[in-house]
Amino acid sequence: MEGKMKAAVLHGLGDIRAETVEIPQINDQEVLIKVKYCGICGSDVPRSMISGARKYPLILGHEFTGELVEVGADVDNLKSGDRVVVAPLIPCGECQHCKAGDYGLCDNYNIIGTGSNGAFAEYVKAPKNHVLSIDDSLEFEIAAGIEPATIGYHGLQKANIQPGETVVVMGCGPIGQLTLQWANVFGASTVIAVDIIGEKLELAKELGADITINSKEVDAVQKIKEITGGGAAVVAETAGSVITQQQAVLVAKKKGRVVFLGITHKGLDLKEEMIEHIMRGELTIKGSWNSYEPPYPGLAWQATLDFMTKGAIKFKPMISHKIAVDGVGDYLKGMADRTLFYNKVLVSFDD
Repeated sequence: MEGKMKAAVLHGLGDIRAETVEIPQINDQEVLIKVKYCGICGSDVPRSMISGARKYPLILGHEFTGELVEVGADVDNLKSGDRVVVAPLIPCGECQHCKAGDYGLCDNYNIIGTGSNGAFAEYVKAPKNHVLSIDDSLEFEIAAGIEPATIGYHGLQKANIQPGETVVVMGCGPIGQLTLQWANVFGASTVIAVDIIGEKLELAKELGADITINSKEVDAVQKIKEITGGGAAVVAETAGSVITQQQAVLVAKKKGRVVFLGITHKGLDLKEEMIEHIMRGELTIKGSWNSYEPPYPGLAWQATLDFMTKGAIKFKPMISHKIAVDGVGDYLKGMADRTLFYNKVLVSFDD
């Protein structure tokens, strides 16, 4: 398919322009997707406005869904018109981690939208093995939430939640909102959501949190210990804050499991009370990165497809803005400057 398309192109730090560019050309192993929606990920904000991207110029956007408009000659399991979502991480296939099936830990990976052009554009190309069909009943704007939802699944999968246990989610941004829903799916009897923004806690309640705690108003650690009688079995830290990372350790009960999903870009200060609790409480602390397992892209993706299609994992209430591609630069700047109050922002190409 030849022609031009509109895209938001990152030319340098803070320099995003809505431009008309060439539609990507596919090879025999690829497909071309007409984008319907692409979510703005929290990682897109520093990538575009604070720390920088891997290359320039670059079209960002890796949380996307759309419709196939062209398939390569060697693609036999997909056809034009298919409704799809894409697993954007492209592992090298050669490093020791790829050979062990730990694709998310690949030493030389690419992600569509971070190392190659992504879906803040009318069209995007993807390798055939990264494309998953979605059910006709699943709305495109909900399917745009599949990639971030897999992150929450992958993290909680490491916690081995047992039915009846209490799970605390520290941070109620989009990843936290999806993670607390997975906690219910995995069998938690009580899900406690912690944040400092009242509106996010209200949404957390709507999405399935049993108890919400505003840590600006009360001592969250003390409150959770009171509620749980000593601490929670599982704690998922999703905010990427030094404060919530510290709280996550302190609110875990003895023999508790703590999973870090958020990124701070800062060091974790293990204060005396934290290291003592880790040791004397024999805590298990795990990191969680991406959402990929064999067979690629893994169970997190299949589970998310299934549970979103059934309506058990909700995404639509999380959407705060739907914007045109022309507004991407302004919105990313507002998100970086914290002058925009937002939850999940979708770039829309849906007619």
